[in-house]
Amino acid sequence: MKIAGSQRSGRRRLLAVSVVAMLTVAFSMFGVGGAVGSTPKSAAFTTPPIKHVWLIILENKSFESTFTGLNQNSYLWKILPTYGVLLRQYYGTAHYSQPNYISLVAGQGVTPDVQSDCPTYKNVSPGTPAPDGQVYASSGCVYPASVLTLFNQLDQKHISWKGYMQDMGNNPAREQATCGEPAGGVGPTTVSPGGATPNDQYVPKHNPFVWFHSIINSPECAQNVVPLGTPTSTSGLARDLLKESTTPAFSWITPDNCDDAHDATCKGNDDPTLSDATNDPNTSLATQGGLYASDLFLKTWIPKIMASPAFQDNGLIDITFDEGFPPYQVFGNSFADLPASSVASVLSNGFDPVVQQTISGKTYYGNTAQSVVACCNELPGPNSYEPGDQAFGQDTTPGGGVTGSVLISRYIVPGTISDQPYNHYSWLRSMEDLFGVTKGGTDGKGHLGFAGMDGLRPFGPDVYSDPSGKALPPAASTGANGVFAARGGGTSDTPQLGANGRPVPDSLLRPAGDPLSSIIPPNIQDVAPTPTPSTGP
Repeated sequence: MKIAGSQRSGRRRLLAVSVVAMLTVAFSMFGVGGAVGSTPKSAAFTTPPIKHVWLIILENKSFESTFTGLNQNSYLWKILPTYGVLLRQYYGTAHYSQPNYISLVAGQGVTPDVQSDCPTYKNVSPGTPAPDGQVYASSGCVYPASVLTLFNQLDQKHISWKGYMQDMGNNPAREQATCGEPAGGVGPTTVSPGGATPNDQYVPKHNPFVWFHSIINSPECAQNVVPLGTPTSTSGLARDLLKESTTPAFSWITPDNCDDAHDATCKGNDDPTLSDATNDPNTSLATQGGLYASDLFLKTWIPKIMASPAFQDNGLIDITFDEGFPPYQVFGNSFADLPASSVASVLSNGFDPVVQQTISGKTYYGNTAQSVVACCNELPGPNSYEPGDQAFGQDTTPGGGVTGSVLISRYIVPGTISDQPYNHYSWLRSMEDLFGVTKGGTDGKGHLGFAGMDGLRPFGPDVYSDPSGKALPPAASTGANGVFAARGGGTSDTPQLGANGRPVPDSLLRPAGDPLSSIIPPNIQDVAPTPTPSTGP
């Protein structure tokens, strides 16, 4: 997603940004030894015998906007962490949306067209091999068949998988009913729909399957990438959850542009079944999107997944976001509708003054530091020096920002928190390890692309904190009142409250000496320099 008026600068030298360690929190509630985020003390850790994974990926939110109580999404930030672990230092890998999906499933770094969310559905060119398992891609977004994904790896091990895409196929003039390729197929003039319509809120850029010839050249794409369906339908996810034998080992779930928190105001009503299923009294808010809509989605689907036979037999649910995106507090719920206009205009539309800063007589909106930082020694790749894409007018753009993530499993102690940094490449490596992929990849050990980087850490005992696999009841997290500050500037999780009684975004609470505190966003009227076209590798 892009803010209107934002522009891309040319290649610049990637500036190193030190990510200061977050507050260390002990696993005190259940007596689990060791500091959260610390390096494992034992080399004996092995991944737990998880049989089924569900990934639900949401859109465009920094940790502050999602897990600190600023918005209408209490089910995600208050309830779900009591069933599992909250990763407070989980990072996106790029801006804007699509490169994050590509890195999740294939370990590929950013490219010029992928960074632009691929307006044209055409082949990557030249598509020749590059170092670290990458390919050279000066243009195009559909990767050659030589570029494998997690799903190809699962196929090689005869492990089942499916992708469930909400609203896919609603309009055959836009996309295929299964697989979800843009209508017209791969071609130099095929338009890839980038936004929702009133009757079709599916967008291909949030469907990672259709960007790889290694998937779309196989009949498996049409067979395994299917419409999500409704919670009460006799097809899609609801049907597959009825029996363990019909539930794939890996399920990728992409909500539509309303229910994934992408659009602040839905182009059409969000799924009325969700409101019915949750007895939601706010029927007048049927077109409200953002974190409100995503909470309804999660509140409906998560209990269905948790009640399924497959989840009961060593399942894992993972809820995460593609990228961090500022500002944090617009319209009380989301920021996708932020106008590219004056600060006064934004204030008149409900922007909370608590996130305003005046420096040398100039007013700045919010602080975007959480939205451009990276972790885990992320590499820029051979096609772009700036995974952060000069996002939000900042020169220092190493990555996709802090988003946070919640994981739920019987192998995770409920109510725990980890401050160990992870990103999408870490996630891919974790899934490869979880499903026993040990051959091939960049490192010869089964890790694709940048997931094969030396020293990259997969999910460890800080995440899988209950090796016994004994099911435990939900428990309150260690953050005060369930509110978690990603960076607090003090020694407590208790957030500082503004005059309105709401938590102050922690980007305004950075401790003295914090190297990120000098990153100041531009005035909302400022724009980035005129872009210089990339010449590719």
